[in-house]
Amino acid sequence: MRNPLEHASIRYLAASFAALGLDYGLTLALFQLAVMNLTLAAGISFFAVGLAFYFVHEFWTFRDEGSAFSLKRMGGNLAVLVAAGAVRVGVIGLLEALAAPEGIWVSLYFAAGVACSFSTSYAFNRFFVFRS
Repeated sequence: MRNPLEHASIRYLAASFAALGLDYGLTLALFQLAVMNLTLAAGISFFAVGLAFYFVHEFWTFRDEGSAFSLKRMGGNLAVLVAAGAVRVGVIGLLEALAAPEGIWVSLYFAAGVACSFSTSYAFNRFFVFRS
């Protein structure tokens, strides 16, 4: 039986869950402790965690024999972060404009933004930034 972590898609999912935990914690901290609106908190957190996870993706998620720091892939990753971050911030901002998030709605708004940005990020990273 093959190790499931041999598949890039499984590694991407594992890395994404780790990043999501960090992202959610930082978003909530900024929202509640720094008293930011949810849209701004989610945007700051998304970009901070996303930049850090470039290195996880480079050296673990989409690794190959030639894995090394690459300005080209880093630039591609930044472009993906901007696109996916815009999607996340746009979704959360739209929801926040409709009604201020309170209680469970904070998590639901965050989850809606995550769902949209995750699919955007995966597609661009997999097929453009880290393609073989």
